[in-house]
Amino acid sequence: MKTRKQLLTPDRLVRHVSDISPALLAEQFGVRAVICDLDNTLAEWHSEKIATEVAGWIAALKKTGIGVCIASNTRNLRRLERVAGAMEVLHVPGNAGKPGVSGLKHALSLLDAHPGEAAMVGDQLFTDIVAGNRLGLYTVLVNPLAPHEFFATKFISRNLERLILRGERARLR
Repeated sequence: MKTRKQLLTPDRLVRHVSDISPALLAEQFGVRAVICDLDNTLAEWHSEKIATEVAGWIAALKKTGIGVCIASNTRNLRRLERVAGAMEVLHVPGNAGKPGVSGLKHALSLLDAHPGEAAMVGDQLFTDIVAGNRLGLYTVLVNPLAPHEFFATKFISRNLERLILRGERARLR
C-alpha cells in the first residue's frame, strides 16, 4: 500500500506534454503505452482544438511505437470521441472516474499493456496522478494549458495542489 505522500508525488513534473520525450519514456522507463487526460492536458477545457505542439507530441509517441489512450473525467462524451478521433488515438468510452482506477484499467486493456509499461500524463494531482500512482504507472504532471477550468478545480484543487507541491516538488514555470 502506498503512503499519501507516494500517491501525491508524480514521477516527473514538466511544463507541457511536448516536454516529455517519447524516446526517453520508451528507452529509460520501458513505457509502451501512454494514458492521457484530456482537459487542460491535451486541449483546453471544453475545447476541441488541439495545439500543433500537442499533435506533434502525439505523432512522436506513435512513431516511437507507444500507444495512446485518453482517459478523461469529462461529461461531454461526444467531445471526447471527436477529439480522440481527430488525433487517431484510443479513448475510454465514458467517464474514467479518476482517481478511481477502473477507467485506467480499461485504458490499459485497450492498449494491451500492463501497469509497469505504461505512463499516466495529466494536469491534476488529485485525479490523474493519484489514479496513475494507485496502479503503479509512471506518472507525469503537466501544467494546465489554460486558466479556464471547472470552478471546483480552479478554486479548491489548485489551491490544495500549491500547498502540496512546494520546494523541489513545485510545478515548473
